[in-house]
Amino acid sequence: MYSIVDLVYTEHLKSKRSMGMVILVVGTFLGLLVGTFLYIVNKQVFIQDHTQWLALWGESNLFGAQIFVPMFLSIIIASNIKSELDNNNLIRIIVSPIKVTYLVMSKWLYIVALSLVNQVIGFLIFVILGYLLHLPGSVSIGKFLSWSILGWIGSSGVIAIQLWIALKAKNFTASLLVNFGIIIFGLIISIVNNTLGRFFPYNQIMIGLHARELTSFDQGQMTVFLLVVFFSVILGLACATRTVKKMLFK
Repeated sequence: MYSIVDLVYTEHLKSKRSMGMVILVVGTFLGLLVGTFLYIVNKQVFIQDHTQWLALWGESNLFGAQIFVPMFLSIIIASNIKSELDNNNLIRIIVSPIKVTYLVMSKWLYIVALSLVNQVIGFLIFVILGYLLHLPGSVSIGKFLSWSILGWIGSSGVIAIQLWIALKAKNFTASLLVNFGIIIFGLIISIVNNTLGRFFPYNQIMIGLHARELTSFDQGQMTVFLLVVFFSVILGLACATRTVKKMLFK
């Protein structure tokens, strides 16, 4: 019987040529560039309300966390599932000693690991951009790093749900369109009603990064954030596992 660790490593070997990490970093970099441009354009306005480091953090992460990162995550997940379906790899599970639950978990864990690396790279790019812009004062490394980790935690629920969508859609384009619709819906909710937006799974990357509200969580906010992420992960993985079982044993 294969362990989850073995299957995660297998995912790594299968995905080495897929450029998934590069795709994800490109998405993060584009989001940071767009946000940095908006910061530069509105620099004088931001100076009145925040330190410039905080202002750059909020602007550089807002679009990336809300749109670019979820969208590029959906691309690499949809590509991964398409490859599995095209090569009939899922069908081979029937005659192999691999649990469906382990298979789904390994895919989720692999993408979550990519997301962690991407978040670290995004944090480093932010610091570099700050110094290139000659922002005054010292950067709060500890604060921004902890927010980056929370953003990564927020991505875990998004990845689980996107994995389910990709398996359900069985089509690369359809999976991307569904995810794009959900991303835009989450953006609209967060604009119309910020309180309601806190409970939307796809908004958790942005919320964890504190891209909109540049103050640390209080106990209640942290609890809501972790609960939303937890239930998103459970829902996504459970539905993805059920979908694979239906595909295999229908």
